[in-house]
Amino acid sequence: MDWQEMDRHHREGIEAFPAATEGKGNQLLPYTMDGDVKVFELTCSEIEWEVEPGKKVRAMAYNGTVPGPVIRVTEGDKVRVHVRNQLQESTCVHWHGLRVPNNMDGVPFITQDPIPPGGSFTYEFVAKPFGTHMYHSHHNSAQQVGLGLLGAFIIDPKDPGVEPAYDREYLIVLNDGAHGYTLNGKGFPATEPFTAKLGERVRFRFMNEGVMYHPMHLHGFAFEVFARDGYLLPQPFRCDTLSIGPGERWDAIVVADEPGVWAFHCHILPHAESQMGMYGMVTAFIVEG
Repeated sequence: MDWQEMDRHHREGIEAFPAATEGKGNQLLPYTMDGDVKVFELTCSEIEWEVEPGKKVRAMAYNGTVPGPVIRVTEGDKVRVHVRNQLQESTCVHWHGLRVPNNMDGVPFITQDPIPPGGSFTYEFVAKPFGTHMYHSHHNSAQQVGLGLLGAFIIDPKDPGVEPAYDREYLIVLNDGAHGYTLNGKGFPATEPFTAKLGERVRFRFMNEGVMYHPMHLHGFAFEVFARDGYLLPQPFRCDTLSIGPGERWDAIVVADEPGVWAFHCHILPHAESQMGMYGMVTAFIVEG
């Protein structure tokens, strides 16, 4: 293509952002109480998921969304999760980063039998340690997690003062499976921008559910990185490109001190842009001044 056509494709992608698609992941999962236990329900099923405008793909999902719903509790809570399997194959759930009893760890033929099609299993544990964690399949996991059986598990500290103060927070789940390069289950231009008001302190919770490294780069600002894998760092540090490996979680504060629309993307450039324009792991940080 000539340069005019290339520019046209790039412009069309930017002008379409943020593009509307069906379905939204990372919704907070409600719970019921059984005495002093918080009870959650997860159902595994196959769905059709619109990852980009007009691009619908086969997905495996918890409660019908990719990523699955966010399970959020407080350090020390008693938690019970009923998992029902409506897939055509067995599955299980591993609580990545949580300290759970061995028989609740969710690894088939090591800590439990897999959950067969039509079957169910109940996990029960005390929520610890506090921090940004994940849950995902640990059975045929390269396929099942790549197709969407993943979600965030956030444990708030009993004492909020142990973490840095912030005004708002966002969750960014990275994946690079069968649906391509995605942020929170969508590829650009269907990714959602992150917004803040001038002067706010914004917390980003990053988690990588894929199989590749993704150095996330935010234009115009520094990340004040204060936790890795849910654990507070002995010495926080600043950077503008944060490499997030498979299975890792990182927490960082951004001080929104400069207004404008700022690019925010994976800096492995083939994960974010081609001659046809931006795609995949691209979004924007919008500071309203």
